[in-house]
Amino acid sequence: MATPQEIFKALSAIPSYSGATILPNSTDSTLNIQVSYSQRDLERNVRRKFTRTVVASVAEKSIPLILNGPSVDTGDAIAQLTSPSGALSVTLRSVAGEKKKHFVEIWADGSILHLLETTALHDDFYADSTFGTLEWSKDESKIVYVAERKKTEDAVEKYNYKPDWGETFTGKREPALVVVNLDNFEVKVLDRLDGDTSPGQAIFSHDSKSLIFTGYLRNPQFFGIVYCQNRLTGLYQVNVDGSGFKHLTPTLKSARSPRLSADGSTLVFLSNTVNGPHASCAKLLKLDIASGKVSTVVDIVRKPEAATGFPGLYIDQLPRDTWVSASKIFVSSSYRSRKTLLSIDVHSGAIEELTPASQYPGATSVLFANSKWVLTTYSTPTEPWILILGRIEFEKNNIDLKVKFFSLENSKVEKAKTYYQPHSWSIVHKIPGQLDSLEAIFIEPFKSNPSAQVSSAVSGVKPPLVIFPHGGPHSGFAAEFSILNLVLVGLGFAVANVNFTGSLGYGQDSVEALVGRVGELDVNECLAVRDHILSSGVVDTERTVVTGGSHGGFLSAHLLAKDPTGFKAAVLRNPVTDIPAMANITDITDWCYAVNDLPFDMEAPPTATISSPEVFKRLRAASPMEHVEKVTAPSLLLIGAGDRRVPPSQGFSWWQARQNKIKKDQSHGVNRIQVFEGTGHALDSVEAESNSAYSLGNFLVEFTRVDHPSVPASTAAGQEEAAVGRQGEGGRGAFI
Repeated sequence: MATPQEIFKALSAIPSYSGATILPNSTDSTLNIQVSYSQRDLERNVRRKFTRTVVASVAEKSIPLILNGPSVDTGDAIAQLTSPSGALSVTLRSVAGEKKKHFVEIWADGSILHLLETTALHDDFYADSTFGTLEWSKDESKIVYVAERKKTEDAVEKYNYKPDWGETFTGKREPALVVVNLDNFEVKVLDRLDGDTSPGQAIFSHDSKSLIFTGYLRNPQFFGIVYCQNRLTGLYQVNVDGSGFKHLTPTLKSARSPRLSADGSTLVFLSNTVNGPHASCAKLLKLDIASGKVSTVVDIVRKPEAATGFPGLYIDQLPRDTWVSASKIFVSSSYRSRKTLLSIDVHSGAIEELTPASQYPGATSVLFANSKWVLTTYSTPTEPWILILGRIEFEKNNIDLKVKFFSLENSKVEKAKTYYQPHSWSIVHKIPGQLDSLEAIFIEPFKSNPSAQVSSAVSGVKPPLVIFPHGGPHSGFAAEFSILNLVLVGLGFAVANVNFTGSLGYGQDSVEALVGRVGELDVNECLAVRDHILSSGVVDTERTVVTGGSHGGFLSAHLLAKDPTGFKAAVLRNPVTDIPAMANITDITDWCYAVNDLPFDMEAPPTATISSPEVFKRLRAASPMEHVEKVTAPSLLLIGAGDRRVPPSQGFSWWQARQNKIKKDQSHGVNRIQVFEGTGHALDSVEAESNSAYSLGNFLVEFTRVDHPSVPASTAAGQEEAAVGRQGEGGRGAFI
């Protein structure tokens, strides 16, 4: 009988891929592939980063011969990049101490060629997917990156309030473009840009004389930026000396993620609807560099033509290396409950799925692509990430192509296999009476080994069911490897990751169908998934629990009130509980309006939020706090003390309301709360992630465990319909 700690520790030994690239010194027959990984270090409570070189011998039409080099811990390196020729590489490094120091290192032939300290010029480097930048110019004479502009030390000005970019960007206020000139080793922080624009994702123009970048508008107000594709953005260009600033997409309110073709003629980028849902179906656009003309490559898809048809593009950022020819790019995108690899012709707009569901039912993410090769990762809910190499073969017309895939490496952590190999998964869909946009990824424990279920932490002949809706609400679950899911499954739970209407990957109509119906449509669909699975006979109908974070926590709280006796326990992670109370203190005030179908214009935000009783009533009616007195099931709240997205007061107030009700009724209700310092909305510090998983697993086991199942461990699969002997609320005492 495994504990949450044992399962999490074993699965944490599996590294995940954070990047991969084929180095320029590769040949037609031998590929030198630099792979970047991350891994949780549970002893030090840090996420370790390391790289290694994978050498693949790729004789034509044969299976590659793979040689793996040793792993190298990258330590305090923030970002690294090899130059186009392969002769040089650059490392951005921040060194902790009494005063943090920042360095730019230029490497050649395995040693440091130049070491430039930049501490006096700027503050922290940006290495995130929103602002983060590290690029070489084509002629290798310059490097560009983004760093926080140096804070003033003026005795008066240093106290002036300056807003920041919200969740995950606390203290990050002024990203600045920084250009390193390798002819004279000058490091220049470019001046502030016109129009209160914060730069990110910068690339060099084809002639290396200017920079093209995404500009995030911060006037009149900073809005939280992470996970938000609906922000006011544009593409801009500026010379490397900071002169000649110009707007490349003045007719668009949304333009981001610029990627330039190899010949410098075409720039592709993404655009989403501004205001409204934070994520939605994206347009892929292109800009002709010579004429400045912008045209659509792939438009928004309102509704797929068939149940399995192309649903549109759902991409936060394009891959750094996305072009495979003068007319083709590769991207990965949500596709219902999957993530798949797509080839897009930028001239015709034709789209081809390269990893169809029949062969790749899980999640494929592209890491790198060029004219001959593509590198992706692939996983499923019961198979860890593997690294895949694809050989690109163009037809004689040099337009049509096919890709042959090979597995380069997979997990070799033997002790972890016990916690994913015995389990199975499927997609639950076509639920009677429900919209086609409702699906769930259903993971079953020990399906072929009933005795393992009986001896699991929760015991019983059939597994209890965990209803697990995602956050957002405009995001989604993909059929991919998840440690948290597998902790629950390893304890003996069946898990349903619910993609309710409004999830990404089902068409823009589905995204918009949830607007104005949060707390109603999504709640009812979670109940529909529960009832459908319960009716199938594969889970214990008397042991259902619920968990979710953010909007998933919002739904969990609603579910507890809507069906007070239908759930044995619940764990809510940073839940939204009181929308009007959140509106003034979150970094995404617009969200409170948008999901409730109320107008909010980021170009002209209201001078005061919740300015009318009607608005307050509308937001309150959609909030779980409106119904908290109906909740009776044992609940545990897990709160990130540094959460800027759903501030801790949301969880605290719901917990306190429950405490007051328990005291008023003089009942023995269970209502617990844990707070994790030093982490935010995602609870993603190693300490918070691991300990919250332990608490979540232990709590749900405590209220679902069958101490004395009436059916012996030797029960055959054909006899599983026998009644389960249960004691009260699932046993005596907590499972620790």
